[in-house]
Amino acid sequence: MRMRRACSTDYGRILQDSRDSQTNPEDAHEVFHWVILPQYKEDVEVVSMALRSIASSSIAKSSIGIVLALEQRENNVSEKAEALKQIFGDQFREVIATYHPSGLPNDPAGKASNLAWAFKELTIREAARGSGVNEMSKVVLTVADADSEFATGYFECLSLNFLAESPRARECRIWQSPVFHVKNYHRQPSPVIVGTIFTSMQELAALSDPNAVRFPYSTYSLSMNLARRVGGWDPEWIAEDYHMGLKCFLMTMGESKVEPILLPTVNYVPEETGSWWGTVMARWTQAKRHALGFSDFAYFFMMLPLVFGYAAAKVKEERRIEGLHGFWRMATLGTTLIIRLVNIHVLLGVLSTYGALEALLKVVMRLFFSTDRNVEFFFLQMGFLPSVLMTASVGCTLVASFLFFQAYLLLEPRIEGKPMIKSHILHWLHNVLCVALCSPVYFIMLAIAIWQAALGVLTQRSFEYEVAPKPTSVQQRPVESPAAQSPAQSEGLAERQVFAIK
Repeated sequence: MRMRRACSTDYGRILQDSRDSQTNPEDAHEVFHWVILPQYKEDVEVVSMALRSIASSSIAKSSIGIVLALEQRENNVSEKAEALKQIFGDQFREVIATYHPSGLPNDPAGKASNLAWAFKELTIREAARGSGVNEMSKVVLTVADADSEFATGYFECLSLNFLAESPRARECRIWQSPVFHVKNYHRQPSPVIVGTIFTSMQELAALSDPNAVRFPYSTYSLSMNLARRVGGWDPEWIAEDYHMGLKCFLMTMGESKVEPILLPTVNYVPEETGSWWGTVMARWTQAKRHALGFSDFAYFFMMLPLVFGYAAAKVKEERRIEGLHGFWRMATLGTTLIIRLVNIHVLLGVLSTYGALEALLKVVMRLFFSTDRNVEFFFLQMGFLPSVLMTASVGCTLVASFLFFQAYLLLEPRIEGKPMIKSHILHWLHNVLCVALCSPVYFIMLAIAIWQAALGVLTQRSFEYEVAPKPTSVQQRPVESPAAQSPAQSEGLAERQVFAIK
């Protein structure tokens, strides 16, 4: 309900009204946004979709700059950057490109290393331009996947939220929109839909609950000064979003918080074009990469003694008590973050493994125990708790599927293609059936990914960033007819299609 209200609010008008209400124009605070789009071998039309959604902002030409965070090892990458600059250069305040080199020490390929390099280049650029502390305090960074499509009004709402905070508080905030992997929802196989439903509802629930423990996820925003304060992104940590949230929490002594902006961001689930099984395996590749967030346990406990040492050795002796007080507050609150990580990266894997082993044990006992052992009587006596859990699971499945379908109705105009099932009731029942039949397989595969990640943390010093395929065919993505577009839109679309075909 809050997300529906946010989507119907004209944040551009509210932002303009707040500017007009300033009696002295010099008092009007101008927020500048840098949007960093890390990418590697992404289709031009996919990146263009993200850029078009950003360009739809009423402040795009005056207050938004784009950083195309590219990989130097990608073929013809400079031509791709120039083409995107040519198409979108006049729609933003500024468009720049950075090229992450390969072969750097402790710098495995991936989104985190790409972001770390882009942020370093951006910081050097701002310093060379003479941007001081005051100018930096008005800069907001937004990290987005190359296929992220922002909701209308996101950057205006972000500006309002940024200005509503005190100067100290805004440098300890991370703003997060609910992320829905539904751009290609109508083409997703049933096992993949299960993951889409659970991931979307988990993130939306955390943002809706004021008492929830939140981490940044996929696409998020933070102040430039906060990113500089914590030293930017760490290239060797694959799960860059959760890791950055944990790093900001530790480096600010627990002061950083993730605040919701309930304007939904949509993007793609990995997809192998034209292949049902290929799409399932692409989603499996992504799940294995996400499970590497397990390594953040090691990071948290590795950093605690360092943070304690910093707190105990405050620059001024009279601030030592204040520093130690901040450390113990941070360590106490940090317990809640560890519990959240356990729920995501441990509990799901353990419960799924336990359920599979329990089912296997029952089969073995029925096959090999003699009848006088009264195995069925044993199962009957021990079946109360599983029955209660099953009933709760069915109820939660129905509710979660219903809520997801309500979100789907809100996002349907932004989803590619048309649904195979026209009836809303049948569509919802189809989702319930998908969850009922495919969720056991989904959670078992998730458990395998988590166990692999846990073993990898014990045995490896670095991880390989596995890239899952995304849709690349221009023909898959229907666009508005030229009659429904302005001449400028039609001309820009033609240029993008010509480059994509080339």
